[in-house]
Parts: sequence; structure tokens; C-alpha cells
Amino acid sequence: MEQRQFCRNCGTEVTGEYCSHCGQREGRADRRFLDAAGEALGDVFDLDSRFWKTLFFLLFRPGYLSAEFMAGRRARYLPPLRLYLVISFVIFLVMSYYTATGIVIGGGDGAEGRVSENVVISIDTDEPEAAPGDEAAEDAGEWRADIGLADEDSPEWLKDIDQRAEENMVKLREDPSEFIETMVDYLPQLMFLLLPLFALLVQVAYLFSPFHYLQHLVFALHCHSFAFLLYLIGYCLVLAGFEATGWLYLALVVYLVLALRQAYGSGLRGAIGKSLFIFFSYFWLLVGAFSSAAVVALLLL
Repeated sequence: MEQRQFCRNCGTEVTGEYCSHCGQREGRADRRFLDAAGEALGDVFDLDSRFWKTLFFLLFRPGYLSAEFMAGRRARYLPPLRLYLVISFVIFLVMSYYTATGIVIGGGDGAEGRVSENVVISIDTDEPEAAPGDEAAEDAGEWRADIGLADEDSPEWLKDIDQRAEENMVKLREDPSEFIETMVDYLPQLMFLLLPLFALLVQVAYLFSPFHYLQHLVFALHCHSFAFLLYLIGYCLVLAGFEATGWLYLALVVYLVLALRQAYGSGLRGAIGKSLFIFFSYFWLLVGAFSSAAVVALLLL
């Protein structure tokens, strides 16, 4: 006689693999770690799994996933937030390992500093000139950064911040690795905070449409997920010796146009106009956000 099984979560009798009341998986007993790990890997590498199906549509059908979500067809695809978190985790993990530890520092020709293909900081420097043959002055290492956050008429608290930033710029010049690591650590939180602003720009573009903010936020999650994948593709191309930055930017703009047409049903001209508004507005938001994050990272050195 077959033994009856009951859900350990809600107590309902289970006749299959899942509880019909709460949905918890109860069909099999607790398994060994290798069995559970094998099943998890199977879900990832199975070409019929939701992950790969969602990834395919994200890359090759711009706006399709957002349109499906808006139409209520959601169970067959990976949820937008989970998709974003998985892809962003991989991207920022790659960045944390492969971000170069050099920086170009200086405001003019002949400026000294460490070089990095990823991070460039340009500031005005004031370094005393040494007399020819004066090795002691050359080795003194006197170097001052003029950040320019405050002047003589600024309040004391702003002068203190400016002084701290200037002192930390000296540390940054000597060893920029801590600054870069701090910036990379901030990137996931910064991009996540910018998501609602991107959705807000989409809402402004479709101000008089029947679409609501949650739908715009889903669209923002899908667009950012694609942008992260595009960054990863670009990074792989750089490692292979190809420079395709311009083409990737163009691909991002084209993708946004096609995504707006698919998700919102916009005409070609309307989608182009709205995509340019969203793209350039968001670009300046990114510039402001990254500049602010750089100042905060500098102050925390």
C-alpha cells in the first residue's frame, strides 16, 4: 500500500510532485547534495529551460519579453527582476576581477600617473618645478591636487570636504586600486537605483498612453539586462583584439527603438523620437550619478 504524503509547509495531502494548495515541492524526499546540485545545473544547461528561452528572446527579439509580460504571459519566462539580478551578478563579478588598477591623472600634457584603459580621471594639478639637476626637489614628491569644490567664500563644511578630497587625491595618485575597487563595489547599487529613473523617462515618453509605471519598470529591467549582456560581448571582443565600442552603442540605440515598437506598439518615427529622448536623458543621468559616486568614493579613501 502506497504511503500517503503530506505537505510539510501547509499539511495538505500531496498526490504529485508539488503541493496543490501552496505549490511547495514535496513529491520526493530530501535528496543528497549532489542530486540537488545536478538538478540545478540541469535547469541552467537544459536548452528548453526558462532561462535559455528568456535569454534568446532578450537578445534577438527586442521588447518581446516586455510585451509578453504586459499581455499576462509570464510563467513561461524568467521573471524580469530575477533575470536582471542573474545577469548583473555575472557582469559585476567579471568587472570586479578584470578592472584594471591604473589611472591617468593630470590636467595637461606630460601629466604623470598610472595608466588604465578602463578608468581615466582628469584634474588640475599643481606640482612645483624642480631646478635642473636638483634631484632632492625632484625626489621630494610634493604634489597637490586642486579639486575646486570650494573657494574662499564657501562655508567651512564645504572647505573641509574640499581639503579632504585634495588629500585623498594624493593617496589616489600613489595607489589608485582602492578607489577603483570602491567604484566597482558601488556600481551594482548605483545601477539598481537608476532603474526607476529609466522607467520614469519611459513614462514621460508615454505620458498619455494607457501603460502604467510597473510596466515601464519591467521594460527598464529588460533593457538594462540587454545592456549588461552587450557590455559582456564588448569585453569579450576587446579580449579577442577587436574594437567595436561604436557599433555596440549603435546596437543599443537600435535595440531601444525596436523594443519600443514591440512593447508599446509605437510607429517607427515615434519610436525613434522617444528612444533618442530616453537615451540622451538617461546618458546625462548616468554621467551625474557616476560623477557623484566618484566624489563619494574619493572622500571615503
